[in-house]
Amino acid sequence: MNKKIKLLSLLSLSFMSATLLAGCVTVKDPNNGGNGGNGGDDNTPVSVELDPDYKCELSLLIPNGNANEETMINELITEFNMDYPNITFKKNYISVSNYENTVKNQWLANSLPDIIWSNSPDFYTLVAGEMCMPLNKYIEAEEEAGTFNFENDFLTEYFDMGALKGKYYCFPRSCDSVITFYNKKLLTTAGVDLSVIKNGWTWDTFMNVLDTYRKYLDTTSNANTYYCLDANLTTWLSVCYPMLKSFGGNVVDENKNVLVNSAETKACLSLVKEMAEKKYIVADTTTPGSSFETGTAPFLFQSASVSLFAERRELKGNMDVVSFPLIMNNNTPKIGSGIAGYTINSKCKEKVAAWKFLAKMLSKEGQNAMANGGLNLPSIRKDLQDFTNDEVKWGGNYRNLNLSAYTYGGEYKISSDFLSVVDVKYKAKLDEAVRNMFAYATRFDKTVDDAVNSCEKALKNALK
Repeated sequence: MNKKIKLLSLLSLSFMSATLLAGCVTVKDPNNGGNGGNGGDDNTPVSVELDPDYKCELSLLIPNGNANEETMINELITEFNMDYPNITFKKNYISVSNYENTVKNQWLANSLPDIIWSNSPDFYTLVAGEMCMPLNKYIEAEEEAGTFNFENDFLTEYFDMGALKGKYYCFPRSCDSVITFYNKKLLTTAGVDLSVIKNGWTWDTFMNVLDTYRKYLDTTSNANTYYCLDANLTTWLSVCYPMLKSFGGNVVDENKNVLVNSAETKACLSLVKEMAEKKYIVADTTTPGSSFETGTAPFLFQSASVSLFAERRELKGNMDVVSFPLIMNNNTPKIGSGIAGYTINSKCKEKVAAWKFLAKMLSKEGQNAMANGGLNLPSIRKDLQDFTNDEVKWGGNYRNLNLSAYTYGGEYKISSDFLSVVDVKYKAKLDEAVRNMFAYATRFDKTVDDAVNSCEKALKNALK
């Protein structure tokens, strides 16, 4: 168990011993409006007991237009209702691109749902607005009840990505990690030795492969429109920020000191500029004509489930995945990671019922139910990591692929952690400034110094 949680549990045991019953302290009847104030973020113990016949309605907020998320949640609801058949659900939808404004408006209108979908950067918005509640005491209560052991049962580093200052807010529904999708057919046609593409491969090996493929492209009619890597490195913080950290660079500290202007940052951007100059990636001023999805680019960095691509006509039978290439630059290499998951509205009137839904999501049954609904990403449970086991469902019909790419290199994985050291109001502008710096580095009319100086100025303006 997390040391901070364990310490709190030990300090609380003497106080709780007189009322501890079957590993759980009941302080309120769930019918009387929930337990423990703001999710137990005070000195009041919480309950994780709920009568199987308990009746209520819970509202759910899930991403709009994400059929996969909805089908997996439907399967989870079905599994949950086997234990609590009288609890019903009302689904609400949110556009991920307008997440911050939507949740703030719903919060002010008292219409924010009980259970809220979020992810590793956006949950900061919920925490800053006190819209979601810390779940530490519920974890403690479930441990006392013997339901699970937090440290032993889960990959807690993913829970840490939904935590702030020792408090757990957003629980991951799966392990999300940036991996490399690749098209075996395209690479084989170009004469690439596929044996070098394996978990743990380095960035140098990756560059050599890109060089081989680029030389092949230059012999084709698509030499001026096709590239080696779909979506250049400037479009997603989960790719460019780990690259920066691999070089030893940084963005900002908790005192709002801007740290981006460094030799380490410039070394990273020099690599990005080299990739653009060699036409491995598209420059910021160029419109790409190829993509992984259409089978015209051999590589893609993504954290999505393989099911999103594997059945496409252009990729079926030709696709596999491998770990993100490690940048070995005298520092610990980094791999972008994060979470998508669920938290509980701090104003929820049915906190125990909402918690039991999250607890079911974390259970073996819940994880397998979501996998049956299309969640082909690694489970957050340690005992469900072996995708070759028939009892482990997340591998689905893709067990012939290198799905261990998702779980490779846990010690290297980071989220966009610099966002956690500053006020959430700066998040969007800091994100934009870093991505723009990488975009500028690919431009032929900009130097690396131009890119760094522009970013430094943008960061300082954002933090005023």
